[in-house]
Amino acid sequence: MANNSLDAGFRGDIEAVVNKTAFNIVKDNILDSNRINKLLGVLANDGVYAMWVYAKGEKQIDEGKLMEGLHEVLQIVDPGCNTDYERFFHEVSKNINNLLFLRELLEKVLIYARYHAKAK
Repeated sequence: MANNSLDAGFRGDIEAVVNKTAFNIVKDNILDSNRINKLLGVLANDGVYAMWVYAKGEKQIDEGKLMEGLHEVLQIVDPGCNTDYERFFHEVSKNINNLLFLRELLEKVLIYARYHAKAK
């Protein structure tokens, strides 16, 4: 029973980070509704790395602010994550479980951010 309680607590912490990140992305004007939808589409169709490359290349997205906003989520997958995002995305792709977990987290963040943007 203790294990289930621990697991539930850990999931709750992750959910709290995802919720806070999504809220801050909209509150801090890091992404507008249109950019959120575009990133979500790239993530869903092409994956984590493609989403990051798209964000880097999109002139209307401040990559630095976006990555700073997502940093706490990235640290869930790699607690040693620093600001060398090129290295981070290269390394995360070496472990399919981490990559899929990150994709799920980013998808939740963007979906929640979309709802926050609509409610704004």
